[in-house]
Amino acid sequence: MRIVVLGGAGIIGRAIARDLADDREVKEIVLADLDLDGARKVAEGLGRTGATAVKADVTDHAGLVALLRGAGAVINSVQYYFNLPVMRACLEAKTHYIDLGGLFHTTRKQLELHNDFRKAGLLAVLGLGSCPGIANVQARAVADTFDGVESVRIYNGATPDMGDSLAWAYSIQTIFDEITQPPVVFRDGRFQETAPLGEEELFRFQDPIGVSKVHLSLHSEVATLPLTYGPKGIKECFFKISFFGYSEKALRQLQFLAQIGMAATEPVEVRGAKVRPRDILVEVLKRAPQTERTGSLGFKDIVTEVRGSRAGKAVTGRVETTCWPHKTWGISGGTLLVASPPAIVARGLARGQVKQTGVLPPEQAVDATAFFRELEARGARTTIAVAEPFPG
Repeated sequence: MRIVVLGGAGIIGRAIARDLADDREVKEIVLADLDLDGARKVAEGLGRTGATAVKADVTDHAGLVALLRGAGAVINSVQYYFNLPVMRACLEAKTHYIDLGGLFHTTRKQLELHNDFRKAGLLAVLGLGSCPGIANVQARAVADTFDGVESVRIYNGATPDMGDSLAWAYSIQTIFDEITQPPVVFRDGRFQETAPLGEEELFRFQDPIGVSKVHLSLHSEVATLPLTYGPKGIKECFFKISFFGYSEKALRQLQFLAQIGMAATEPVEVRGAKVRPRDILVEVLKRAPQTERTGSLGFKDIVTEVRGSRAGKAVTGRVETTCWPHKTWGISGGTLLVASPPAIVARGLARGQVKQTGVLPPEQAVDATAFFRELEARGARTTIAVAEPFPG
């Protein structure tokens, strides 16, 4: 079994590789990245045979096709801007595809390749991390048992960083996109754009997070769940997160920088040179001193609430997945919940256990029972509860 991890030197890519490395049935793990030295360090750190590093440029179509050909599955953990060209390379290489999400708009474009993948007898699973990913499968776990679905509400929480560090837990480019781009919600049966970081509310997560502020963010769950459960009458869907893993103070600082234009991607002229403000900001943030994350325990809590009806009665389903840091792998619970889902499903694809074809979201492609069992084996705990309202 050969699995290619694109972006294998990145924060999530190396955690995906760590998960794959614990399965001896995965004979070959290819860590592909522009940062060849970084990929080599990851491969060497896995401490097993069959882990190799290669330099890969996802904008080089011919080179990428040659690299992917013969793989049982490809896990794409590079910046979502490149999801579409990577998918097209997978089509030509005739290999299955998984990514971590397309921040709504890219995901919707990716869905247009459904017929191409189906005709090729291949499966592409879009947005299979924690959120999107786990949250979608959480929704499926209860929504598929309902006759009607009224709403799907997703809440993503993590232990707060008491040190107010500006270090990021996943792609800083994606975080700035989430800070600046209008979130899309599904409300009153239609998609609507809202204000970035808007509609704050307090939500009760499990301790040690406790009560935390959450806010809207542009996300891919909202791109697919209303389509999947449209036949069941869904009227509302949104995704809210607690400050992208930052403390509120740190997030407000980044928000201010975005408001004054420092996260802009359009070039500006400075002393005769064209520069992108965001590029400058990211480089400065890399060099800024980071405070110790003394309060960041790495605990993650994802909650999906589904309201609907079953057998003529109103019902509410709540699915919650929590995870503490994985001490052996040396990663936080949040990182594990992003990295393990694609590693789990990639194995199934490479083994030929998944028979579906086309381009599908997790709530259509992933069996909830088996999936949560696999996550539990890695230390994540999922609870499912369905309740009817009290009479009266």
